Amino acid sequence: MGSEEKAIPIADEVSHPYWVAARQGRLSLQQCENCLLIAARPRVVCPRCQSTEFAWTDVTGTGTIHSFTIVRQTTAPGFSDETPYVVAYVQVTEDSTCILLANLLVHEDRFDSINVGAPVRVVFENRHDVTVPQFELVM
Repeated sequence: MGSEEKAIPIADEVSHPYWVAARQGRLSLQQCENCLLIAARPRVVCPRCQSTEFAWTDVTGTGTIHSFTIVRQTTAPGFSDETPYVVAYVQVTEDSTCILLANLLVHEDRFDSINVGAPVRVVFENRHDVTVPQFELVM
């Protein structure tokens, strides 16, 4: 067990600009052109005002931990050799309502430094020809 590869996200028509930006080392999120909400994931309809007009905007890639969990066992292919690992909800700096779900890259001997409200920044992991945004603690 553990010889599997990590899952590789597949871009669709809506999420394609997100993955292109990630490949370029940028965290780009949709922003509603009507109410200015920054969406945590690519959407076709704004959850706040139901507009269908979005623009892609680069964000700083900084934020704080809103919530987190330590995964100690997994059935997800490609992650069994990485347990334990941390999955966090990250509240982005630009919009307090935008909370992303992402891996938090932190070594097990630093788990005690993870706290709600701790500052984080985006980092990028290359998985074949896809680049995946993740976060790390700002120390």
